Amino acid sequence: MDGHAPSLPAALPARSRPRSLGEYFNASLYLGAIGFGGGLSVLASIRSVTVERKRWLTEKEFDNAVAVSQMLPGGAAANALAYIGLRFGGVRGALLGYSGFVLPGFAAVMALAVLYTHFGKSPDVDTLLGGFNGAVVGIIAAITLKMAKTAVARIWQMALAAAALLFSVIGDAAPGEIALASIAVGIAVDLGTKRARLAHLRRRRTDVEPPVVLPEEGATLATSEPQPTPPPPPPTEGTMRTAAWTILLLAAALVHASGIDAELVTIFVSFFRTGLGSYGGGFAIVPHLKAVMANRGWLTDRQFADAVAIGKLTPGPVLLLATFIGYVLHGWLGAVVATIAIFSAPFALVALAGSWLDRLRSRRPVRAALRGLTPAVLGLMAAAMIALGVTLNGEAEIGIAVVVALTLSRFDINPALMLAVGGVVRLGLKFLGL
Repeated sequence: MDGHAPSLPAALPARSRPRSLGEYFNASLYLGAIGFGGGLSVLASIRSVTVERKRWLTEKEFDNAVAVSQMLPGGAAANALAYIGLRFGGVRGALLGYSGFVLPGFAAVMALAVLYTHFGKSPDVDTLLGGFNGAVVGIIAAITLKMAKTAVARIWQMALAAAALLFSVIGDAAPGEIALASIAVGIAVDLGTKRARLAHLRRRRTDVEPPVVLPEEGATLATSEPQPTPPPPPPTEGTMRTAAWTILLLAAALVHASGIDAELVTIFVSFFRTGLGSYGGGFAIVPHLKAVMANRGWLTDRQFADAVAIGKLTPGPVLLLATFIGYVLHGWLGAVVATIAIFSAPFALVALAGSWLDRLRSRRPVRAALRGLTPAVLGLMAAAMIALGVTLNGEAEIGIAVVVALTLSRFDINPALMLAVGGVVRLGLKFLGL
């Protein structure tokens, strides 16, 4: 570190900026409210608003934002809006974009969590949730199959994906640990191989300095050139005030009327660590978080599967499953603490490292690290499919999972729609006596 404040991305010309940060916050709220299904469908909505309708960004600028968002833990859509907000208004703009996208889903999950605590044991509700759970397993299976076809192209990447699956399912390794180890392997293998090739070429042609270019196969991120960024400005009073208020809010959420509540602190630490390792989005954290719930006796496997289904059913990131779990464990205060905890680490990384990654993502070490991270995410997704698959009850839920997986593998359908269909189909099968 050089002692400077976190650098901001290049400022946009006045004609391409929102009229105010309030306008950007409202746009983020809208995107959060319609953000069903996650993944590419939500990113497409963000592109439609920021590039086509509002003309705040060019296509290249948007692609750069998406590329940076995929390098960091957390949901890609929320990260992208935070990074775009960072360009518009510094840390405050990032916070408004991030929170605006998360708030509609937070409200929806809170409402469903309240209903769940009152009616979750109803036979019909349990059947409906069983259909949701089967559909979630099918959704994860479809995503895993697509990643296996496009993101893993080499033998060492396949081995790394298998190792990530093994360590997650059997070793109960945290996703952050798996991600860091995979990044290290990616750098060692990919760069080591290319240096060996370069040395061989130098021995054969000492008069030519061949360029070192990482191949494109297996890459999952945009490869456009990063845009020049001005020197980092000093922190403004507004930025420091925003950071101070954020810290105070985090502290206040942990304070109970009678003092510091030990369970709230435990909830915060557990979900903060989970958010820090949420590479690839919400599903990648499922195996580790399920083990944490079981080891602490917080939720049964079926309750945890219900939390994942509700997190996927509602708009916004799947990480909002933390809101549901927090409410079940400790009421509304637990929901607030768990939500802040799981999103705070990804947001902080976007604010602190987003512009740095934008400048350096075409460098050899960064691209090599990503080639190691991608198969790790694939392994974690496969582990999530297994972790939730064992919670399915009966042939009907398994059948829903298979049908959803095959459908999404063949057709481009919003996963949230398939989730709703899975629940309705399961209820229909029950009424038919199946």
